[in-house]
Amino acid sequence: MKWKNGVYGLLTCFLLLCIGSAQAASPQNTVHIAVAANFAQPLKALAAEFQNKTNIKPVITVGSSGALYAQIIHGAPFDVFLSADTVRPEALVKNGKADGQNLKPYARGKLAFVYRGAPISSVAHFLEQNEKAVVALANPRLAPYGSAAQSVIIQLEPDSNRRFVKGQNVLQAMQYFQTEHVDAAFVSLSLAMQSEVNYVIPPAHWYAPIVQSMVIVKRAEHPYAARRFMQYLLSKDVQSRLKNWGYGAAKKQQGGSFGR
Repeated sequence: MKWKNGVYGLLTCFLLLCIGSAQAASPQNTVHIAVAANFAQPLKALAAEFQNKTNIKPVITVGSSGALYAQIIHGAPFDVFLSADTVRPEALVKNGKADGQNLKPYARGKLAFVYRGAPISSVAHFLEQNEKAVVALANPRLAPYGSAAQSVIIQLEPDSNRRFVKGQNVLQAMQYFQTEHVDAAFVSLSLAMQSEVNYVIPPAHWYAPIVQSMVIVKRAEHPYAARRFMQYLLSKDVQSRLKNWGYGAAKKQQGGSFGR
């Protein structure tokens, strides 16, 4: 009888391993996330934590909010859209591509100005001292951080002939700066904090609040995984740590605890 028990035990272990492998490989254990470029780095770190907690694997696509919005409108198979604004998620709801009940703010963004040279006290100081400096920013029509940068520029140089280089998103604006194609760039505070660069923070009242919102796409193939991810991102633990990446919490005391 002992050998039979041993065989049964081995068979049981084998079946459990097979089931576990099948679950790990199952497409139902994934969530496809479209994320605005500014939040890509924090999301990668949070995605790893989320997968460890839930065994749900995030598949991440990075782009400008405008470009990702256009892809969703044309049927791109995303489950969750993390925009750098609230306007585009609201537009998805208006166009019948998302449910308004699943639209939630997840972070508050902050603008930063990265530059080369001696330390400065403000963006105005840099621009005054460097009349011919070329400055990069994200395209205001595609990226909310670009729109915020444009507002700051209008405050400081409404009639300037300065040359500006526009990237599709803040990542590209930062790349222009890092590859020395430009002398300075408006980027997200998150990107500035992650890089060994000099930066200053423009006054927040010079641009409209950057309230970053997310929404579940109506034709999401993995709605359960999408809801689990949203719950995780809005949990108190995650919201309290957003400052480590240069963001403010979506709102005070946002979210609850997150369990398995």
